[in-house]
Amino acid sequence: MSETRTSGGLVGWIDDRFPMTKMWREHVSEYYAPKNFNFWYYFGSLALLTLVIQVVTGIFLTMNYVPSDARAFQSVEYIMRDVQWGWLIRYIHTTGASAFFIVVYLHMFRALLYGSHQKPRELLWLFGCLIFLALMAEAFMGYMLPWGQMSYWGAQVI
Repeated sequence: MSETRTSGGLVGWIDDRFPMTKMWREHVSEYYAPKNFNFWYYFGSLALLTLVIQVVTGIFLTMNYVPSDARAFQSVEYIMRDVQWGWLIRYIHTTGASAFFIVVYLHMFRALLYGSHQKPRELLWLFGCLIFLALMAEAFMGYMLPWGQMSYWGAQVI
């Protein structure tokens, strides 16, 4: 064990067990970025950010949602009217769903634009398309949850 430590104390103790500062140095502070890095590359990270926002707001909405035919719409009205900041959380969630798909479409467009779907990355592209199909199914199920008129007739069409 003749390794030299850059820091002592708690950080050094953690680094002996989990290389935290080495990972920070390699993946964040000294990470190589290509010269042709432009705004198109932000859409993958932006999709992740909007997905995290969707999950967090969805968890908060789930706390007051009643999943039954008779009470689903009433629980949405309860969230909108009686839950503190419920209207804001619901609107962030509904608008975030549209924003998420816009960002994902732009991310897919960038992949097509830069040829990321071609060899040797075609399996990555196919995996991304499968994730996209799963996200569309999830969005449709979320669309059905309020069980209002639009949700009902949307379910009838499908």
